[in-house]
Amino acid sequence: MPLLSFGEVFGHATDLHTAQAARDRENRACPFRISKCSKGSLADPLGICSLSDGLGLVTVCPHRFRENRRLFRDAGKLAFGSGTTLMAVPEVRILRVPGEKGKRIGKVDYLIGREDETGALVDFAAIEVQSVYVSGSSMRSAFRGFLATGKPAEQEKRRPDFRSSAQKRLVPQLNLKVPVFRRWGKRFFVAVDRAFFLSLPSFRRASSIENSEVTWLVYPFDRPAAGKPYSMGEPEVVFSEWSDVQDAMREGVPPSPQDILDEMTRRSDSFRLTT
Repeated sequence: MPLLSFGEVFGHATDLHTAQAARDRENRACPFRISKCSKGSLADPLGICSLSDGLGLVTVCPHRFRENRRLFRDAGKLAFGSGTTLMAVPEVRILRVPGEKGKRIGKVDYLIGREDETGALVDFAAIEVQSVYVSGSSMRSAFRGFLATGKPAEQEKRRPDFRSSAQKRLVPQLNLKVPVFRRWGKRFFVAVDRAFFLSLPSFRRASSIENSEVTWLVYPFDRPAAGKPYSMGEPEVVFSEWSDVQDAMREGVPPSPQDILDEMTRRSDSFRLTT
């Protein structure tokens, strides 16, 4: 992955300087949440939505996936069919902690619920959203420079850290939550951008939503030309079974026991003792 520059700041491409972009930057607003940005700090938010190579985006803020609320419609259509009325609820904790009254863990990014003709909720599904962490130099100084001048800084030594984002963040979250929804027989969706998904180890794909325990919504974020807004395109939908995802995401391939014995024999920092 090449070095990347800022793609969007407070919801707008850095080379767009419309009146709306200026207002959102001045007000520190997030047009995807339709509220003030709170990334890192409500008083002084780091309003970087994405990084870019000039054509496509790598999302660094999960709220970027809320563009026009299509994520919820896409997941809802797959989970419940077309023509259904949905409710979306963010950040719901699903696991009670034994012995600690009222305490819950396992926060799901979004639950979407299907309403019947009376408006009562009769079914639900989960959506987990994963953007990417960034390794390299801090973005705060360059971010402030952009707000002051309107010009993106030169590319610095920063890259999307897909491995940490997947292995240290996404996998533990899925390990905690997917088995619960599988036990309940409820759909579980994971939304990522195209670059993130392509960085993942390959895993066997299931044949259909009926056989899918983890359904991936893989979104492209592209623009028709320079000077145009980026937009969230039609997702690639990938069906998978949880055990196949677990096996693929397990880091490293174990050596043979003999390989371990050979390494122990070679080590100069070993020591011997008698029990």
